[in-house]
Amino acid sequence: MTDRSQKGVRAERVLVVDDEEAIRKIIASILVAADYECREAASGLEALSLLSGDTFDLVLYDLMMPLHNFDGIGLLERTTKQYPDIPVVIVTAVHDVSIALATMRNGAFDYLTKPFEREQLLNAVARALENRRLKLEHQAYVSNLKAQVATLSEQLCVRESQPQVLQQPIDSGV
Repeated sequence: MTDRSQKGVRAERVLVVDDEEAIRKIIASILVAADYECREAASGLEALSLLSGDTFDLVLYDLMMPLHNFDGIGLLERTTKQYPDIPVVIVTAVHDVSIALATMRNGAFDYLTKPFEREQLLNAVARALENRRLKLEHQAYVSNLKAQVATLSEQLCVRESQPQVLQQPIDSGV
């Protein structure tokens, strides 16, 4: 067990999407052994359905699978547009630099080519989740900072609208 499960921290949830069941099961088993919680989907449509009804920290999917009405780049665009806080890691057999660049331009966090090593997968997942954590932490920080500025601005406006009391002693001319 990792430190995460020993400390009682919620396991990060990963959605694994691949039309090949054997590949999907292998990826999920690697992630479960590393204390991630996994759900599986066999198609892009099933993935979108699961994403709309559940909470995930990461989506990991195959670029080349039957996607019904949109291609892998289309699914990536839709996922990153609808769920901008969820990083996407692409796992595919396509060894084409132009496709890898297109996925990264369209919001993928990482691009792994099959076959891949167990550690490559775990490192990509860990990096994507850490990046997500840092972005969410930053968003919370900015939100908190904006709230503090609004509170201080309001206090300043109230203070400025009150009559000012002269704090200097009156010169008695003595």
